[in-house]
Amino acid sequence: MDENPQSIVIGAGIVGLCTALYLQQSGRRVTLIDRLPPGEGTSLGNAGIISAGSVHPEAMPGIWKEIPHMLLQRLAPISVRPAYMPRLLPWFIRFLASSSKRRADASSAAIHALASRALDYLQPLVDKAGAQNLLRQTGAIYVYETAAQFAKAKLDCAYYERRGVAYQLLDSAALAAQEPALRPGLAGGVLIPAAAHTLSPLSLSKQLFALFTAQGGQFRQEEVTGFVIKDKHLSAVRTTEEIACKDVFITAGAYSGSLSRQLGSPVPLDTERGYHLHCPAPGIELVRPLLFAGRAFAATSMQDGLRLAGTVEFAGLKAPADPRRAQILSEQAQALFPGLNTEQGKPWLGFRPSLPDTVPVISGSPHYANVFFGFGHGHLGLTQSAVTGALLAMLADGRQAPLDLKPYRIDRF
Repeated sequence: MDENPQSIVIGAGIVGLCTALYLQQSGRRVTLIDRLPPGEGTSLGNAGIISAGSVHPEAMPGIWKEIPHMLLQRLAPISVRPAYMPRLLPWFIRFLASSSKRRADASSAAIHALASRALDYLQPLVDKAGAQNLLRQTGAIYVYETAAQFAKAKLDCAYYERRGVAYQLLDSAALAAQEPALRPGLAGGVLIPAAAHTLSPLSLSKQLFALFTAQGGQFRQEEVTGFVIKDKHLSAVRTTEEIACKDVFITAGAYSGSLSRQLGSPVPLDTERGYHLHCPAPGIELVRPLLFAGRAFAATSMQDGLRLAGTVEFAGLKAPADPRRAQILSEQAQALFPGLNTEQGKPWLGFRPSLPDTVPVISGSPHYANVFFGFGHGHLGLTQSAVTGALLAMLADGRQAPLDLKPYRIDRF
């Protein structure tokens, strides 16, 4: 009998990598399984922002008033493919229900509890992997174009105050001084000093993976198709063969829904399909990441160019990419950055695993003592990756977590 049976982590994106590393720290022998190379799924194309001051759920009070306008704009930051609407409707109803003041405040507290610890758990992994050169902590700015947008943002800063998150209001002149690449005359911005960013999400994932393998971790590039259950205990994972295991961690992002369903824990997980346009010769450089809520995208200067990442498209996991979504990013950004060159921009599509309350699942299984879930991070996968991995390792070891994990339970729905 194997005296040190392996822990299996399904999903080798940033959440899975951090989970695997924290499991190794607890003395486990770990195997990562993914159908793609590590870090080359959705984790490859994010905006690179570690939003350590994040407090706002997507389902904010009053969001129902804004969605029709967002959907009907010519350069719509949100789109739903008509054929997908019937499947999306149950998720969307839950999303609107989550936007009540009481539920949005509860979601805000749960988001902040993770985001405020983001660097506490990510930085030690980065340091151990020798990837310090890939992180910058210069803050991030939420930019508002109109007086009405900025006035609403000021009201929403009450969420920062409630959670004790430092922020700074920037008027039009201060915003222009902070980020001269922006066009003049914008209404203002909100600077969050605690935020950080990576100069390359893929390079960061690769260096974390190199640390994982240097510590004895194994990787199998295969697709998980099912599980072997014996006496209410998960004994093996099925790929092209059965792989015996001690325990299993589902960190497969948007693909986690079908796996959790097989394990008796269905969740309302959908995917906000996010596009990016990576511009290798942008002609401008930003001091820090900029986020444009009204246009639903972010801009981050990276080591190999400027990344424009965002927009929201609901069409599921199988529909082909829509090249017009990347073109929208180009047009949106050119309206904000007069000197921007997007001619050599390379488009990309990824799948954000989104739950209607914007709160991820970080949970043990209610059915199997050796199954754990960490997915549904939406727009905050990089931000919440390391703290999720650390919490899953604590759950598996039976250690006390530093925060209440009830808001993240998989059976909360």
